Amino acid sequence: MREIIIFRHGETDWNREERFQGHIDVPLNDTGREQAAQLIPRLRSIGIDAILSSTLSRAMETAEIIARDLSVPIFRDGDLREAHLGEAQGLTRTEIEKRFGLLARQWRSWNVSDADVFYPGGETGGQVSARAFSAIERFLDLNPFQRVGIATHGGVIRRMMQKVLPLGSEPVPIPNGILYRLEFNPNSRAWNARKL
Repeated sequence: MREIIIFRHGETDWNREERFQGHIDVPLNDTGREQAAQLIPRLRSIGIDAILSSTLSRAMETAEIIARDLSVPIFRDGDLREAHLGEAQGLTRTEIEKRFGLLARQWRSWNVSDADVFYPGGETGGQVSARAFSAIERFLDLNPFQRVGIATHGGVIRRMMQKVLPLGSEPVPIPNGILYRLEFNPNSRAWNARKL
């Protein structure tokens, strides 16, 4: 069994404004840097061996703050970037709900039947989880690390947790700086969620 400790990047100014970033590269703000630093004691006690990060700067900076303190290597993979939100990128939550209505509610839904919903020009939740799981499995297949931290984004974590948790599970909260523990069995290729 390999352990994955997946965590969301610290806050950005756009998070504070409830402006959807998607693939737009927005840096951490001071609160976000503090949130990244607050993850260090928990990740130290868990004992991660390495960090695999999204290539977007908000995730990379979160990973760098943690890795510097824990003296672990950082690896990058663009497949861990946030969902591409197409025409919704750069808009606030209010603007998105006004412009896209039902589509906005379906995109944010915890219902797995909404995994194929996408904003015009964007990708589906199913595409997001598929590329994220693929990136992590590819990394684990090529590296010996037993316990890996994953620095990524709220949409990626939400879509991954939807796949790993049993059907009918309650939605999990995904604020900036949250972390969850997953297990991956390299023989069966099965994923499971574990309590921290």
